[in-house]
Amino acid sequence: MTPAADIAKTRLQLGPVSIAYRRYGRSDAPTVLMLHGGAAHSGWWGEVAPRLASTHQVVVSDLSGHGDSTHRTAYSAEAWGAEAAAVLEATTDRPAAIVGHSMGGLVAAAAAARSPQLVAALVLVDTRLPLRGLPAPTKPARLFGSDSEALDRFRLLPERTNADAQLLRRLARDGLLETPDGWRWKFDPAARRRFTNDGVQRDLGRVECPVAYMYGAKSDMGGPESRRQLEQWLGRPVAAAVVPEAFHHVPLDQPTACATAVRSLLGELEGESAP
Repeated sequence: MTPAADIAKTRLQLGPVSIAYRRYGRSDAPTVLMLHGGAAHSGWWGEVAPRLASTHQVVVSDLSGHGDSTHRTAYSAEAWGAEAAAVLEATTDRPAAIVGHSMGGLVAAAAAARSPQLVAALVLVDTRLPLRGLPAPTKPARLFGSDSEALDRFRLLPERTNADAQLLRRLARDGLLETPDGWRWKFDPAARRRFTNDGVQRDLGRVECPVAYMYGAKSDMGGPESRRQLEQWLGRPVAAAVVPEAFHHVPLDQPTACATAVRSLLGELEGESAP
């Protein structure tokens, strides 16, 4: 299994923003694009993507305002969905699956609603529906006096996890940036709270491809209620998988089981989409 750190990121210029992504596996294999959640980065999939690379071309990207992608003056579901579509167009000539964790599931739905010809299947991972309890978007970036101070302050949101401590430390370091004024997280606080329930419901109502839902058995975000809401907004039932011992951050808490569940769901969805 090739570590994420050993695979260089590619950049895709989309107007004023530059989108960073990594590719695993063979380019002639079925493609799956993996999207991270809010205030996160593509490293959230770093332990899962290599586990899928034997059967898929796996693409993991940083959404604008996150990770190594640049910031925007304004963020929206439409803009992020367009980024996902552009990454697919740059990496494959066939319809592909999108797997999105948390907010990444909303971005996946936005992409599928607007570019149905590019998306063969969706898997939402512990995406909470309906939306609630979102943080305000105007909180400024916090500055730290040193990288060690920032790393010591790093916490997941929500905090509950059983992820490996070294993995969390690596995620924190990869999300950190040194500036002339001090150290700060790469995430742009202005990227918060850019989805609404009405908008998500409209997007899901336009999704044509097969959809599945995965959640952590111990999650306090996603779960059966979110699956039911997803089915209501889609207007049809969805395949589902529960990952034992995982909290909200399923790809971090149980990467092997997460990868197994993703592969199983993709196989089931490919069967649904076959003529």
